[in-house]
This record gives sequence, structure tokens and C-alpha cells, in this order.
Amino acid sequence: MARDAFQKTPLHFLQYIALKAVCLFVRALPYRLAVWMGRTIIAPVRWPMHKRFARMQHDIARAFPDKSPQEVHQIALDSWCNMGAIFAEFLKLSSMSKAQFRKHCRIDGVEKLTSPVAKNGGIIHIGHFTNWEAFGLAASVYGFEKAVLAQRIDNPYVDKEINRLRHVFSGCTLYSNHQDKPFFTCMRWLKKKQMLGILFDQNTTAGEMWIPFLGRMAAFAPITALLAIKMQVPVFPVNVSREKNGQLVCTVYDPILPPLEYSLKHVREFTQLLVRYYEQWVRQDPASWLWAHNRWKREAEGLAYLQQHPQERA
Repeated sequence: MARDAFQKTPLHFLQYIALKAVCLFVRALPYRLAVWMGRTIIAPVRWPMHKRFARMQHDIARAFPDKSPQEVHQIALDSWCNMGAIFAEFLKLSSMSKAQFRKHCRIDGVEKLTSPVAKNGGIIHIGHFTNWEAFGLAASVYGFEKAVLAQRIDNPYVDKEINRLRHVFSGCTLYSNHQDKPFFTCMRWLKKKQMLGILFDQNTTAGEMWIPFLGRMAAFAPITALLAIKMQVPVFPVNVSREKNGQLVCTVYDPILPPLEYSLKHVREFTQLLVRYYEQWVRQDPASWLWAHNRWKREAEGLAYLQQHPQERA
């Protein structure tokens, strides 16, 4: 049985107070200065976390064997510093009026989300690119009542604050962990003919589907394909990029229609199709992806599984 709240500790509260203090400081700064400081401050954090930074470089080198060690290091460093930019942008954007927000973040292709194909709602297929949190805010600013499927943070104070910021304009969070039957919770939301955002590129620990990603086996959750097929709603790939002037651009791609009939074969093929979008985006701009995630944490399990099920190789 899932818990509605996590156990609170004094350390959790101290972490929350520290977060609130940082929020106040960042929000007092001009937008571009805040983003610059976010990048600058987080850069040296890679030294005490050298093992994680080394793993990032290892993963990048395996995904891009043609790149030199210097290029690999720069991609890793840019990806690492982007985490600081994300934090600063998120805090600044979530404190703005809708008019101010549009000056710093826009959606290209927003009309696709209101086209006839989206009349019954849909699923936003998004990953950890550039600033994924910005699209959640932008969707609300542009008038969409959306929910996001996310993982609950262990610190209940911080979790509550992050979700408050995510939905300052509108929306709600559905939890993929520590919640009973998240699949059916998502189904109930989609029955309201609304949009549901799913971060698809996280390591999966249960109900996985083994699919090659950047040349290595990775565990993907088939929930996006399952929901799209069961509910017969389109999937809208969304990628977020950052222009030279710092403006965030959320690009909505043409909708992908699911197979009309449910089968394990269709679920797998549809999931593979969605994975290819991520591969394309990573290859176009590898530094924009969050390499800090241990995306291939279960690679050995995937290889062992495919040895026993060779028919499931892509």
C-alpha cells in the first residue's frame, strides 16, 4: 500500500529552509544573472561528485565513440552546468506573470495541441532536455490544463514546494512512485480529455521493456504506449531548446497516432518509435541532455534478458 506522505525528519526541514533561502536569493536577481550564477555555482560541485561526473564522461564516450576526450569532457561539463541553469530558470519563471513568462519562454507548434486530433486529449512525450520543467509551466501559461507524471521526492517538505512551483499557473502531479496503480490514475486523467506529460527517459525498475538506446540496452517503461493505445489518444513529442539570447523554446512535433489494437507487439513497436525521437534529439545536441542520470544502470540485466529472449531484439 502506498503512503500518502513520507516521514518528516529535522534534516528534511533544514533542507527545506535552505531551499527557501536560495529561492529568495535567486528571485531577487535579474533573469540572465540568475541563470549565469546557476551555471557558475554548480560547475565546481562536480569535483566532490567526481565519480558521477566520470560516469557521465564514460556514457558520453560510449554513445559517441568518434568524439575526442576533450569533446566528451566539454559535453559532460555543459550538461552538468545546465542543471544550475534549469534550477535558476525554474525559480525565475515560476515567479513571473504570464506576460513576463512569454518573454523568456515560448511554445512553437502550440496549435497542434488544439488541433482536431487532440480533441480527446493526449500525452506529452518529453525527456530531460535543456529545461523540461519550463514546458510544464509554459503549457499552463498557454491555457492547457495538464498533469505531469513524476517521481515523488523523498523529502516531503521539498516535494510539496517543488510541486507548488510546478503548478503556480495550473495543473497537478500524478506520482509514478509511492502511489497505488499510477497507470489507472493516468487513465482517469486522460478520460477528462486533458494533456498528460510523461518524462520517458528515466531508468525503470519494474515492468520494464528492454530497448537499445544510443547503442546500449536500457530499461524503458511502456506506460506511454500502453496509455496511448488503451485510450486511443495521440502522443505529442516535445523538445526544449535554448536560443543564444537565453530564451527557452518548447517545440511541439506532429502527433503520433497509436495502433488501433492492443498487443504486446504493438506496445513494443510504439515504445521503440518513441525512443527514436530521444536518440535523434541527443545526437543533435548531446550537451542538452541530462547525462547525470544513470540511464544504463541495469544494462547487464537487459543483456541477460535478451540472451534468453532473442526474438525481442530490435
